[in-house]
Amino acid sequence: MRLSLQNRKNADALLKQLKGVLDLAGTAGYKVVGAKVISQGSTTSFTQSISIDVGSNSGVRSNMTVLSSYGIVGVVKYVYPNSALVQLASDPAFRIGARIAGSQQIGILSGQGTRRGVLQLLDNRTQIKKGDVLLARGSQGGRPFVPGVPIGSVTDVDNSPGAVTQTAEVKFYTNFSTLGVVAVVLSGEGTDPRDALVPPKPIPTPIPTVTVFVTPSPSPTN
Repeated sequence: MRLSLQNRKNADALLKQLKGVLDLAGTAGYKVVGAKVISQGSTTSFTQSISIDVGSNSGVRSNMTVLSSYGIVGVVKYVYPNSALVQLASDPAFRIGARIAGSQQIGILSGQGTRRGVLQLLDNRTQIKKGDVLLARGSQGGRPFVPGVPIGSVTDVDNSPGAVTQTAEVKFYTNFSTLGVVAVVLSGEGTDPRDALVPPKPIPTPIPTVTVFVTPSPSPTN
């Protein structure tokens, strides 16, 4: 009974991830194919990677963008008939052109082996700040990266005096350790959702207030 309930929870979690990534792709206008993650770990080529259960028989090719329900997962590197190897965005060798949402400021984001990445801006005329949202700038022809995919948000900024470029720490939206279902973008050329995929800002939890009523004690009688 306990095993059956756990299997049901796992299935529900995968369905939720699938719905989320299809909703994201639908909003952007990307043509995608869903995929189940069959393994995760390091390979001879990458320290951070996953294997998925779709390949060339499903239209998957190398240098295609891979998404989660929250945004960027990585890029397809090696393709087989019914599977593919994906380099995760957290891999230290991963690089992606990024744009600050709501602006034309661009930079290069590098993986760091964790859920944190480092952004190096290419122009210092605009100050980057904590909370700024990063989106994929997009590649020519939509490969390896389609434009507009959410990447993450800025958590810290290095404003060292005399620095030639601005650098910032970024937290990826995708939690790479919990990936169960992803989607490969088969076609995104000519489609640019701009800022349409920027995640809504979280609504702060209201702080409960406690009202204390004091009842005066009756005056003593003689």
